[in-house]
Amino acid sequence: MKYRELKPDGSLSRYIQCFWMLEDPSPSAEAQRIVPDGRPELIFNLGRPFQSEGAGEWQRQPQSFVAGQITRPLLLRADGPVRIVGIRFHPHGAGCVLGVPLHELTDSVVALDAISTGLHRRMQRIGELSEAGDSHSADCLVTLATLMAEMAQDCGDGDDPQISAAVAAFERTAGVAEVADRVGLSSRQLQRRFRQAVGISPKLFSRMQRFQRVFQAMEAQALDWVDTAIECGYYDQAHLIRDFREFSGKAPTALLAGEIDLARHFSRPTRR
Repeated sequence: MKYRELKPDGSLSRYIQCFWMLEDPSPSAEAQRIVPDGRPELIFNLGRPFQSEGAGEWQRQPQSFVAGQITRPLLLRADGPVRIVGIRFHPHGAGCVLGVPLHELTDSVVALDAISTGLHRRMQRIGELSEAGDSHSADCLVTLATLMAEMAQDCGDGDDPQISAAVAAFERTAGVAEVADRVGLSSRQLQRRFRQAVGISPKLFSRMQRFQRVFQAMEAQALDWVDTAIECGYYDQAHLIRDFREFSGKAPTALLAGEIDLARHFSRPTRR
């Protein structure tokens, strides 16, 4: 499995965390678990799309789609050779670039042509160049970055600076009331504007960031459960385990022991 990232330049970095590409000519047929991290993505399959599990049934994902915020674990499995290019947005960035309220996409996978037929056609062109051998993996990412830069020019005044500041505060660990006061909004204003821009409530987003910090700490170093829970802002080990079960469907030891080869590429500190 090969995974690579390209960081955005200039003003595009306000909306997009990175462009990425995943390639695996012989992927495992086992299900891979993706856990919530608070970041919407745009996915374009240059190979065969993954299958995803929902309500006990496996269905093939669209060739290109936008994945909104997920609030529960997502199971994926490969259906052939994998070659994907993707855009990982900042939590508040996708709505600006795509022109849609993010709360409408929460826990949804929406085919790209249902959001933007123009963007869908241009993404297909990237796929055609790749299939024709005119574009290597790195070239696909550069082409995608150029396309997004053009779209970002239409974002007007850009993102909401107060919500952007709130996102950054939650990523560093802070409570909802504290963040609302820090960015100059009432709790009700923060709730409404955050949900529209990010797709979920401030409290849920804050919990996701705490969960992700635990996930990363446990991969980076050998810590016992009590130390990990306290270091990442949990009251105790039981509190940590409850969040793990909600966001991953697994106990921490079971999650990190296996079933997350794919998820490891999307849960590392370098993403921040």
